[in-house]
Amino acid sequence: MSVQIVRFRTTPEQVPAMTEEIDALFAAVTAAAPQGMRYIALRETDEPEFTLILELPDGADNPLPSIPVAAAFRGWLPSQTNDDPAPRSCTVVGKYSA
Repeated sequence: MSVQIVRFRTTPEQVPAMTEEIDALFAAVTAAAPQGMRYIALRETDEPEFTLILELPDGADNPLPSIPVAAAFRGWLPSQTNDDPAPRSCTVVGKYSA
């Protein structure tokens, strides 16, 4: 399994706009329905900090660049934060699912 994480922080005033953009992103991903992919967006409860987690089967291509709304989100995101919102590869060191 391949895992990528994107973490970034916005301002409290940007949270509603960011949430709308993430809603649109996930609507587009849902409509495209890429197989074998797991994708989740999280927001720290009382902070303007977001985390996006993408899981793909080993060797699978990332389908997000081929989804226009996802590609646009990736291009738009750096202008909305002072962080580096580039995807970072992670190694899974433990996992449980029932």
